Amino acid sequence: MDRQAIRDFIAASSWFDSAPEDVLDKLVDAATYKLVPADSSLWAMGEGNTELFGVVSGRVRMHVSSTMGQEFVLVDREQGAWLGEAALKDDLGRAIGAQTQTQSEVLIIHRQVLLEVGKVWPLLYRNLFLHSVTTSRGLYVLLTGMLFYPLQARVAGRLLDLAREHGQSVDEGIVLDMKVSQNDFARLAMGSRQRVNRIFRSWDKSGLVVTRDDRLLIRDLALLEEEVEPFE
Repeated sequence: MDRQAIRDFIAASSWFDSAPEDVLDKLVDAATYKLVPADSSLWAMGEGNTELFGVVSGRVRMHVSSTMGQEFVLVDREQGAWLGEAALKDDLGRAIGAQTQTQSEVLIIHRQVLLEVGKVWPLLYRNLFLHSVTTSRGLYVLLTGMLFYPLQARVAGRLLDLAREHGQSVDEGIVLDMKVSQNDFARLAMGSRQRVNRIFRSWDKSGLVVTRDDRLLIRDLALLEEEVEPFE
């Protein structure tokens, strides 16, 4: 990845919107490019906040896990996203983990560089505030679903989110342009694999969601939306 490509990527980020040329120069000089294999940890829960990551390509999953090995997926971040902004507050242990889902290209910038940038260009913190508001809103919606909706509604909601982000229209409906296992959905919806399996078997039997060439095909998006209902 050449210097101009790195500069263009950084300049296009909402974090660095309207950054002056000298700030962009400093960020480019400090950025390290890395190709990370699929299923690799960018950082684990509890690790110190020392680096920030820009996702040039690929997909990175943000998650929390318990000491018993249970894992809950918060969100997947893709091309253009920057991760690890909590490092600008302190270098305490990270509250969430981050793991690549596909081979991913990332840029890495040390927290000290961003802290120095913030001193000379404080609008960085305005941009981070706006980013935080957007991220928090999505998290509150997710937590509402986890707290008040049954598992089938949670799985349907997660599937709809993926369809909006990765769905491709075909003659039979909407097909996901990515592989997502039932184990993935169990982590996405905070349920057991067995219960998630039963939900997908039911949808397959009714023809609502079926598998085509290792991809999920949603035959009727409107009917799937009807599955997202809270408890009576």
